[in-house]
Amino acid sequence: MGEIANKLYKFILKMNQLKENNPYIEKIKDHKYINQDLSLLPEYKGRWNEYFANNNPLRLEIGTGLGNFFSWEVPKFSDRNFLWMEIKFKRCFFTAEKTIAKWGENFLIIREFAQKIDSFIWDWELEQTYIYFPDPWGKKDRQKKHRLMQAEFLETLFKKTKNWGKVIFKTDHIDYFKDSLEVIQNQWIWDIQNLSYDYETENPDFDVTNMTEFETIHRALKTKINYLELIKN
Repeated sequence: MGEIANKLYKFILKMNQLKENNPYIEKIKDHKYINQDLSLLPEYKGRWNEYFANNNPLRLEIGTGLGNFFSWEVPKFSDRNFLWMEIKFKRCFFTAEKTIAKWGENFLIIREFAQKIDSFIWDWELEQTYIYFPDPWGKKDRQKKHRLMQAEFLETLFKKTKNWGKVIFKTDHIDYFKDSLEVIQNQWIWDIQNLSYDYETENPDFDVTNMTEFETIHRALKTKINYLELIKN
């Protein structure tokens, strides 16, 4: 067996073992607020008001840990509907349970990669998208191709966003932030409404009670948080 094939074989074995030992696979099975079958979602594309049985605007959050922020945001905005995308079983489970515990019901968690939003979200359907602390993939240049904030995804997200809709992006990784900003400025489609390299310090009204787990950690370490707010004009 060649070296590459051998590494691939070991990787598959490791993934299968992790899956077998993951108790959260069973916990999220048939969970009312978690969807794992993307094939069931296209029927709601452009018709999420039917799924939620109301005409409230739709918001999307992409992968933010164990749901600290999401579980507060959902019940706080009961006049909005929320979708949350995450690929890890444990994060899906804890986010759902935390949100339910705070009396949030206007949400659905989709266990899928963020790049798949075109499969179930129609053009001009999103009022607001939160992208908080995505994996920066910053250890090697060749890993940067895995980053979420790239031209193709941002173009797709632009199409899915309503006129005057918003995208909020936060990261502690300064290189990722600068690279993302360069991509956005080169596209000439998004309007930059708010930009900060030290968001908490520059915003005295910053809500310290509604932070992601990452923000809590970075706040304790006094790490600067980069913040970007984009508007579809």
